[in-house]
Amino acid sequence: MAYIKINRLAYEHNLDLIASKAGGYEKVICVFKDNAYGHGAKLLAPIARTKGINFIAVKNEAEAKELENIFDNILILSHHPHGNESEKFIYALNNKNDIKKLKKNTKIHLVIDTNMHRNGILPEEIQETLHEFKNHSLQLHGVMMHFAGSDEIDASYFVQKQKFQYAKKLIYDLLQEEAKNLVFHSHNSEALFRANTLEDDEYCRVGLVQFGYAHFSKDLLKVLSLWAEKLSQRVLKKGQSVGYGGMYSAKEDIEIATYDLGYADGLLRYDGKKDFFLPNGKKILGKMSMDSFSCEDDSEVICIMNDANVMANFFNTINYEILVKLSPNLKRIVI
Repeated sequence: MAYIKINRLAYEHNLDLIASKAGGYEKVICVFKDNAYGHGAKLLAPIARTKGINFIAVKNEAEAKELENIFDNILILSHHPHGNESEKFIYALNNKNDIKKLKKNTKIHLVIDTNMHRNGILPEEIQETLHEFKNHSLQLHGVMMHFAGSDEIDASYFVQKQKFQYAKKLIYDLLQEEAKNLVFHSHNSEALFRANTLEDDEYCRVGLVQFGYAHFSKDLLKVLSLWAEKLSQRVLKKGQSVGYGGMYSAKEDIEIATYDLGYADGLLRYDGKKDFFLPNGKKILGKMSMDSFSCEDDSEVICIMNDANVMANFFNTINYEILVKLSPNLKRIVI
């Protein structure tokens, strides 16, 4: 049965690096959305909590409820107000028109649009929004933003950072002492390791960097590897083909095996037109099937991926997509 290995020591190593950069575990918000980027949220949560993480962010209330008994602080990033918000959770306010739809006393992190133009309010709308918060009895617990290109070597990072500093100053001026209790967070995975230091009043909000992926750090370790088990093996005779459409034909007699992993497990479908090599140097032969693939190997177990960047480069996409597509039905094992 195909499965995923999660390297506990690698994950703990990465968390230590993040906490050191952020100024302590108490300054770290770990993003566990979309099954912890395909790694297994319920599996990793106890490890993170033991290390000192007590603040996480997730996609929605369903994800929050899965982890509510592990962490004291859970921020929901993509919420559609329904008037029955839980007092256990914190909700990101992405749209000021949602203020009237939220349950009274709901805990909020206000999203500031500093140039990404995806979610949040503009800095010039802050005063009006804080006034509406008061009128509708919402609890402001934090203020946040998201960088549009913290991994891009251009000025956009500095422009957004400056805009967030302006927004923070405005909030401090308006709320005075109350502002000192707010959680400010702007630096995501790439931004954290790009920055020299964080502001004293800021937290970081890290996603994929937890699992070993970042442009600006060479010290992180990959946490996930993907494995498949052999279903069958045979000698493919010279001139014989394997798989749908006969995409691969043997030029000589070769030993091949078929393994129990395919595009139904969340992999992007390999069409057999260009050579794709596994970590052991062996090539996938022919088109990938829904539940299996063949290659020139006869090992009982074979590693399909230990670095999502390799597959992402081959399919002209990003490592995020490769990882989050991995089926939650694949067994995940902590080693």
